[in-house]
This record gives sequence, C-alpha cells and structure tokens, in this order.
Amino acid sequence: MAKSKPRYKRIAQLKTNDDFKSHIGQLNLQMPFKDQLSEPARSSLAQPLSLKSGKRIGNRFCILPMEGWDGTTDGLPSDLTRRRWHNFAISGAKLLWGCEAVAVCPEGRANPNQLMINQKNLDSFKQLYQDIIDQHQQRFGDSSDLEVGLQLTHSGRFARPTKGKPGQPMILYRHSVLDKKLDLPDDYPLLTDSEIDQLVEDFIGAAQMASEAGFHFVDIKHCHGYLGHEFLSAFNRPG
Repeated sequence: MAKSKPRYKRIAQLKTNDDFKSHIGQLNLQMPFKDQLSEPARSSLAQPLSLKSGKRIGNRFCILPMEGWDGTTDGLPSDLTRRRWHNFAISGAKLLWGCEAVAVCPEGRANPNQLMINQKNLDSFKQLYQDIIDQHQQRFGDSSDLEVGLQLTHSGRFARPTKGKPGQPMILYRHSVLDKKLDLPDDYPLLTDSEIDQLVEDFIGAAQMASEAGFHFVDIKHCHGYLGHEFLSAFNRPG
C-alpha cells in the first residue's frame, strides 16, 4: 500500500491568535508570540542597525532582490523596471538588498529581458541608483541612512539569453535529475577552467561597475540552481 503524503496546515487557515497558538502547541514547539503588536515607532523592525563598518541603517525593514525580467533585450531598464525601483525607494525600507538580479554577461541571463550591467549600460545603472536616493530623500527627508546594493547573477544551467530560442545551459558537472529535466545529452559540455576564470573576471568587473554607479555593496546570487548555487555543490567536478 502506498504511503500517504503528509498533510500540512495552511497558514491562511489560522485565522486568530488562538488558532496559531493552538497549532504551535499541537506541534510541540516553543515559540514566543505577541498577542498585540508594538506601536510602529517602538517596533524592533523600526529600530536602526549599526554595521561594523560604522554605517547606520535607519531601520530593519529590507527589500530582497527581484527578477522582473522586464528590461530591454540589451539589458537596459524599462519604464516597468523604473516603476518597481521607485516603489522600493518610497517603501520606507532602509535596506535594499540587491534591488534586482542583474546578469554579469549576456549569456548568463535567465531571460532575454533580464537586466545586465556592462560599460554600455553603466550610465543607466547610475541613474537607477540616483533615482532611488533622490526619491527616498524626497519622501522621507533623509537618505544618509539608506543602504542600497545590487545583486549580480549568472543563470548557468538555467540560462536562456536569446529571445525566441530555447535555453542555453552552462553547467559545471553532470546532475542526473536536472540533466534529465533539461533534456541534456550525456556528452553535453561542461564549463572549462578557463571559461570559469573568465566568469570570475566578469563578476569582478560587474562589482566594480556597480560601485562606480554608486551602489554600496553587491550580493552574489547563490540559489535556485543558478551558477553560483551549482559551484557550491560541484564536489565531483573534473578539472
């Protein structure tokens, strides 16, 4: 007889505080719970955070990087991109952790309309950054405690950089499940050591351009099976 799948309570079914506390009790978990939220100004998330560098971030609300996939095919921001970044700026969050997943080279995009940073596009990224600072300043009167980063990515196995064409995976090693999912033959080529060396240079160059554009830091994407994630699990990679 087939094993029945576990059934998990949907969070949306827990309508009240008591529902939530009862569910936590059934799971035999010890979890602190506040029946009443603090006044907004006294909330833990509203308090500033000081970094080791000495930088003071105005609160602990954070916006994580998105993948809007609504840029132009040469990696420039569109009006939709600018609208989304405008909403980041006026949200009240003082930490914009990456803003958007930005490709470091054309072949590393997960979508033909993914943003990409290079010398040709650098002025547009300078403008995106400055717009965030100006719009935040206009709304809240202070942008000195705003921290803005840019996420850098290469989509690796899930690269699909060309409109109207299938994916063009760039892989580090054989993966029995994902190779089958992407219909990759057994002899599909792996990235060479020299190609990896070039990718390292691409990330370094992109980080330098992000700094030139004004961003305070970069985040390197290491999740969702993209290239950075694959590096973390390439234990048996030849080369």
